[in-house]
Amino acid sequence: MNIVLLAGLRTSLARLVATGLAVALSVGFVVATLTLSTTFTRTTEQTLTANMSHADVRITPTVAMVATSDPRTSTDVLTDVLPRVLALDQVAGADVERLALVELRSGSTRSAAQVATVLDESVRWQQLSAGVWPATVAEATLDQTAVSALGLTLGDILSIAPASTGVGAINVTIVGITSPDSAGVGTGAPTLLMLPAVLDNPVYFPVSTGVLVAGDNIAAADLVGAVSAAVAGSPGIVVQTAAQAVDYQTGELSGSGTILTSILLAFAAVALFVASMVISNTFQVLVAQRTREFALLRCIGASTAQVRGLILGEAFVLGAVASAAGVALGIVGAGALAALSRTDSSTLHLGELVTDPLQLALGMAIGMSLTLLSALSPAHRATRVRPVAALRAVEAPRTATSFVLRAIVAAALIAVGGYTLVGGATRSGLGLAVAAGVISFVGVLLASTLLIPWIVRVAGLLIAWTSVPARLASLNASRNPGRTASTAAALLVGVTLVTMMVVGVTSVRTSVNDKIDEKRPVDLTVQTDDPAGFTATMVGQIAALPGVEESAVITAGRLGLSADGVAEFQLPARGVVPEEARAVARSAPTVAAAGEIVLNPSNARGLTDGTGVTVRGSGGERMLTARFDPAAQPGQVVVTAEDLLVVVASPTTTQVQLRLSDTASGAEVQLISSGIMSLGEDLVVGGGAPERTYYAQILDVMLLIVLALLTIAVVIAVVGVANTLALSVLERRRESGLLRALGLTRGQLRGMLAVEAALIALVAAGCGVVLGIVYAWAGLSAVALQANKLSLSVHLPWDQLGIILGGTLVAGVLASVIPARQATRKSPVNALSGR
Repeated sequence: MNIVLLAGLRTSLARLVATGLAVALSVGFVVATLTLSTTFTRTTEQTLTANMSHADVRITPTVAMVATSDPRTSTDVLTDVLPRVLALDQVAGADVERLALVELRSGSTRSAAQVATVLDESVRWQQLSAGVWPATVAEATLDQTAVSALGLTLGDILSIAPASTGVGAINVTIVGITSPDSAGVGTGAPTLLMLPAVLDNPVYFPVSTGVLVAGDNIAAADLVGAVSAAVAGSPGIVVQTAAQAVDYQTGELSGSGTILTSILLAFAAVALFVASMVISNTFQVLVAQRTREFALLRCIGASTAQVRGLILGEAFVLGAVASAAGVALGIVGAGALAALSRTDSSTLHLGELVTDPLQLALGMAIGMSLTLLSALSPAHRATRVRPVAALRAVEAPRTATSFVLRAIVAAALIAVGGYTLVGGATRSGLGLAVAAGVISFVGVLLASTLLIPWIVRVAGLLIAWTSVPARLASLNASRNPGRTASTAAALLVGVTLVTMMVVGVTSVRTSVNDKIDEKRPVDLTVQTDDPAGFTATMVGQIAALPGVEESAVITAGRLGLSADGVAEFQLPARGVVPEEARAVARSAPTVAAAGEIVLNPSNARGLTDGTGVTVRGSGGERMLTARFDPAAQPGQVVVTAEDLLVVVASPTTTQVQLRLSDTASGAEVQLISSGIMSLGEDLVVGGGAPERTYYAQILDVMLLIVLALLTIAVVIAVVGVANTLALSVLERRRESGLLRALGLTRGQLRGMLAVEAALIALVAAGCGVVLGIVYAWAGLSAVALQANKLSLSVHLPWDQLGIILGGTLVAGVLASVIPARQATRKSPVNALSGR
């Protein structure tokens, strides 16, 4: 049987290549995920170990101490215990790690930075790449990354000031450049090292993060005992060896790595599930094609166990070879991603790639097991037909009982899962909705094998009239319902998940943006502390900045309001140009028409809506009509800039409002804000754009990552379409030869296969898009319900849904290229003779 096995592999090699590719992609995904997770964990350990390279013991504050301490009012416990630690005979040296946030200025560039203290040489872990350590409070070192980014060098002067305090800045000279920190998650903020005396100034709000202790020829465990005795009675601190501290902090930080790994493995599971469908479908077709071969083996004495073993043996060899290729692919992919993370544009700097032999073996085992399990059902079917019947190439028909049972189970799962899904989305929350979604989707997959062939048949009838190839493709697509259904089901899974994520992320982003637009409708607002307000020149400079699309000027003055029976009262007024205000705002702004004054109802003071109000200012008076608007800001009134200019002699320009491009990134918004702040020291920038772009960036990155991961599943599904078409071509070679002999051209034969693939792909994509929208609605509703009644509504990105449908259609057509080439290579005579 081994000879038969090898011969079968040789003859079926072309048919198994696509199946092997599906296995290799799936195994590569799993191996890359596990390898990157291990690398992340090792990188985290190296990062946490870096500052303890010369320390044996670390004293840290407890979580409760960190949560409740305030550097402005609390006593620094770590600084208090330092003298007691240094007094121990067993201690060779110790120092407190302290840091503070500052604002750093280099020329016209302002940025956030952090200042840390230069530690005692006995525990100092940083290394100089150039220069010397600071010797005075006016000197500092700067990390190499910041030096390169800011274009600085030794001897340059920077100014630093406590963050958000308004305290004057001090100048410091760069006397040293420190080597880049170890690999790991970096804040990206410049880090200066200065003498501890700098942070003794309370205006910096310094925070102590730990005490590093170096022992004097003593075991770490014994040193912990001595230090613990010395600091006994000091609340809120923990004494640990360096190893214990690393283990503790790794456990705290690796939670994010564990979550990330779990998410990636969930997508890997999707890829494995789709691959199993492709593999099972492939082996079912192979078994059907080789019915006569298996029957002949049975006739000459092969047992059912030997025939089953022959098929499973082919699956074993295929799984072993493809899994090995997948392991290699996963290592190469993980290495490429790790190298990409070490570029300057990344904030996650992974160290050298860590490959674990056990994880590689696990990837091999998963791939081989997946292939064997997917081949079990086809192998069992190969032994169900008697040898005599098999010699007549009669495929075992699906019984009516099997059809009815599948329909009943599918209907039950859809009904139970769908009802529970609605309940989870509207009443219970995310946990129940996820479980119900899985149950209902299993029911959909079972039902798809019954319904998709009929949908394909109907879709085929709609295009059958267009041409002979289209009519033939329609008939071929519905000729083998089981194969069509299993092929479409693989695509259905991928498209459903892609649509769900696209609709979900788009809906969250749109809902968040709508909320931000409601609360903060203007992208950027610029105000000045100068009592004289903005000059016309400065307004022009702000409006002319690159990236600014629209601008509006807000003027201000103080008005006296009075009416019949209402004594005069004073309120500040905002003068707006209605057209400009509407152009810059992302939601309806509060504006006044000419001859109108808008007030919040809380400021009525006896005035009524629609009545005349006498408005007096430093330049005269005017009669305006009152209009109350609950959206108007209390404590002030709104009039047109033209009306304000009539009653106020010289209104002050107090604010400039800006609208940016809808596609402006966070970096572009920051660049515009920096450009505005560089125009004057007294300018303050606010608005909703930074918040909007922040959330948009997070959601866009999330969407890109998820789509990249789900693309693996879609690629595997497309491979399945190509594989099914290739096998179908082999089955129908006599038919294709007959069609060619009757006058069908090569181009028409290729067109027939392309239309057939397009029909299957389009039906699967259409059903997947509909299901994806339904599951996205359920997920959004459940998240909104669980997140304190957060308002999330479904927003359909029609352009992206069109891309999904069009991309799937194109992928289906491309999947027919190689099978079509195989179908047209043989002459009609050879095809009819079965050669």
